[in-house]
Amino acid sequence: MDRINVIEHLQEVIQDLHGAQVDRQLQRHAPRDRFDPTRTDVSPRIRRAITERLPVEAIVMTADIRRSSSVMKESIDILQFANILDDFVGEFRTVLCYHNGWFDKFTGDGFICYWLVDEGFATQMETVLAFSATVMESFRSYYYPAFLANLRNMPSGVGLSIGIDAGPCYVAPVAGDLTLVGLPIVGAVRMANAARKPYELLMNAYPGNRLTDGASRNSGQLATDLRYQAAPCCVQTKEYPEGQEAYSFNFLKNGKNLFA
Repeated sequence: MDRINVIEHLQEVIQDLHGAQVDRQLQRHAPRDRFDPTRTDVSPRIRRAITERLPVEAIVMTADIRRSSSVMKESIDILQFANILDDFVGEFRTVLCYHNGWFDKFTGDGFICYWLVDEGFATQMETVLAFSATVMESFRSYYYPAFLANLRNMPSGVGLSIGIDAGPCYVAPVAGDLTLVGLPIVGAVRMANAARKPYELLMNAYPGNRLTDGASRNSGQLATDLRYQAAPCCVQTKEYPEGQEAYSFNFLKNGKNLFA
């Protein structure tokens, strides 16, 4: 085998190894094929963006258990607290993967996940909103009572906050694992931290304006019995104590506000 052929062969081997590494990383984070759960559902465009380090638009969602430190402090059994957290994150990681979502990381009292926009933005965002409503409703009806049963005293204000932002991001390996990198992560965390109600979803102005077409369309249908209503608002954040533009969301099931 001459030198040129050896070089080409080595390049092919390196590409195969890199492809296998990417496949292993995708298995931990990417959405699943609906018909074959052993396979990931990643379009060629998204795969190329990941392997070639190209930016891709992402919708980022962070779910944060409010007053989680106080809940842990008041827990009768700390291991049971950890088991409830494990069930919560594990369930929604599974649900997420079958709704075209990517799991980024466990944050200690919630999780960060994202959707890589590979279709219409509004359509993708409605998937995110439907998933968010499911997460909040399930936490309130199942996980909150589980925490309550394990507490000496119930701190006030316990619930689930959700923050959403969107924009260009990179899906890149950090410490050997795929990680989402981009400003929308900061924005989503900031929105979750700005929530003041036990159950509240706040969305940064940029994706909110795109979804509502500049506030000219303030509602939409997510399922037969589920709608959302969006309203512009001004929220105080650590970086902008004077307030920044955002959108608050209500979910209506059969006409009734789910989280009033």
